[in-house]
Amino acid sequence: MTREIVLDESITVPRTLSDCFAYVADFAHVEEWDPGVRSAQRLRPGPPAAGSEYRVVMKAGFSLHYTVVEFQANARMLMHVRSSLFDAVEEILFDALPDGTRIRYIARFRPHAVLGLATRIAPGMMDAVGKSAMKGLRRALQDTYTAPSDASRHERCDRLVLPGMINFTRFGYHRAKKRWKPVSARLDGKHVVLTGATSGIGLAAAHALAAMGADLTLVGRDDKKLKAVVREVQASSGNVSVRGDTADLALMADVHGLCERLLRDGKPLHALINNAGALFNPRQETEEGLERSFALLLLGPYILSERLHPLLAKAGSARVVNVLSGGMYTQGIRVRDLQNTRGTYSGSVAYARAKRGLMILTEEWSRRWRDDGIVVNAMHPGWADTPGVETALPAFRRITRPVLRSPAEGADTAVWLAAATEAAQVSGLFWLDREPHPSHISSKTRESPEDRAALLAALAGFMSESTAEKATPPQTRKARD
Repeated sequence: MTREIVLDESITVPRTLSDCFAYVADFAHVEEWDPGVRSAQRLRPGPPAAGSEYRVVMKAGFSLHYTVVEFQANARMLMHVRSSLFDAVEEILFDALPDGTRIRYIARFRPHAVLGLATRIAPGMMDAVGKSAMKGLRRALQDTYTAPSDASRHERCDRLVLPGMINFTRFGYHRAKKRWKPVSARLDGKHVVLTGATSGIGLAAAHALAAMGADLTLVGRDDKKLKAVVREVQASSGNVSVRGDTADLALMADVHGLCERLLRDGKPLHALINNAGALFNPRQETEEGLERSFALLLLGPYILSERLHPLLAKAGSARVVNVLSGGMYTQGIRVRDLQNTRGTYSGSVAYARAKRGLMILTEEWSRRWRDDGIVVNAMHPGWADTPGVETALPAFRRITRPVLRSPAEGADTAVWLAAATEAAQVSGLFWLDREPHPSHISSKTRESPEDRAALLAALAGFMSESTAEKATPPQTRKARD
């Protein structure tokens, strides 16, 4: 008869009980802290609770099926585990201490034949596995990691176009993921505004931020769709502090209206994620007379960020995350043609130029707002399979679909920049897969100091004019270059 193996390990960490429980309770996080785990996935929607199920794939080549059978918030989890090598009952207990939290892990394993033989030959094997896992959990909850800050390690690869493009695919994502540190940070009570939240990368980010406890304001232009997304995100996360605010961010009147509502509310803003975006072909103008790519991708984020600066500063420690594109590498800013009126119009070029402008703003805001405790970074989601790509770039999607990332994989770095403790250590950089990359790969796209100054002056002029024209009927507004 195969003997039962019992493990009993405890750790103490300088984190609150609620933080520790929230991180461990979503057992999909086990892939971050258990060195023996390759991947983990929640199998049922909804917040962690009794009945939650997880599939955990081990690096040794077999998988485990976890079922949570008892769940007492901030106190206890009991899970049944099935696999080809053993069955187990695992219990995790949580106790508050004066200076942190004690976590106790008790597991009772019933090995099947092969594992039973292995444990008789090497009786300390399972004990070593348990100690290693708890050591990893302690490191994850201590959360003392340092953010990478040197973009030069990726410069050569990015300059060699093909290797750089491979990094944009799901293969690049999974390769980079092997180097990542756990993210146990929580966002409870922290106000986050996320634009473009109703589909694709924005929707994936909304789910992730809500699961981290954020006090979340989701911004979208379709009121009906936005309300449905708010209900969906609340249900999946169990977080009731999720609300929607309807605004079309290609219309400066709507941008100002959103700012007025947020400023009137006066709530400190801990993170602003400028994600709203679309690619337009052919050239279009908004009812305010602005070229749509310029309005949505550059002027809108500029006005939103500038006007919400007092709320960001009020938070004491805040972050701005600008979602860009690898297409930015192909274009420099053209200050004298911000609205793409000259030459043959290309939606992809207009998109890339606007994103280049937003990268310039990232660097400028990082410098100007440093003393206010505001960290500003930009990120590239890679090539993700989103509704926007399907609509705007159908041929590209048809060719690249086998290597496209999921929306959640595309959103990961934006969420990391907004939430991870170490991400507050660096500012003004361009990120892909939680690692900094050069903002230029060619001197031809590098703007002069004069161009930077001209861009800032032009955007300030547009903002001033749009503030004065908020109530002006659309037909009387004129487009500007």
